[in-house]
Amino acid sequence: MPQRLEIALKPELVDSEGESLRRKARDYFGTALQTVRTVQILTIDAELAAEQLETVRREVFTNPVTQISAFTPLPLAFDWCLWVGFRPGVRDNAGATAVEAIEDILGLRLKPGEAVYTSKRFCLQAPGLTAAEADRIAGALLANDIVQQWRIFPAA
Repeated sequence: MPQRLEIALKPELVDSEGESLRRKARDYFGTALQTVRTVQILTIDAELAAEQLETVRREVFTNPVTQISAFTPLPLAFDWCLWVGFRPGVRDNAGATAVEAIEDILGLRLKPGEAVYTSKRFCLQAPGLTAAEADRIAGALLANDIVQQWRIFPAA
């Protein structure tokens, strides 16, 4: 069963990627976003035991000084959540690198058909932001429609 690992900067640290998106939304569209937090997502589609998953979370994918991570959704506040990931069939280089890291740290080879997929979610705090504005931000500033797909989710 696939496991979804979420990784984000600690709340007290500045999320430079989120700040960049916040400024671009303002500068390009005149859209005011209060805060933007970025979450890296690794979907690990491999038969790994809970201990193995915890090992890769802790020892490979999370910097304990600057990041928090969990196999459950991180509790980040948002009015809109924008998810961006690769379309099926598009080469996910970061996912392939993640496979190599998992194999190295665990001393095993993933089975044929097992893989790791990367994506991101952006947690926007912006009261009054409409679905159309959120979709515009995702489509124009976050995703390349040729190779990526996106979804928008309201907090509700």
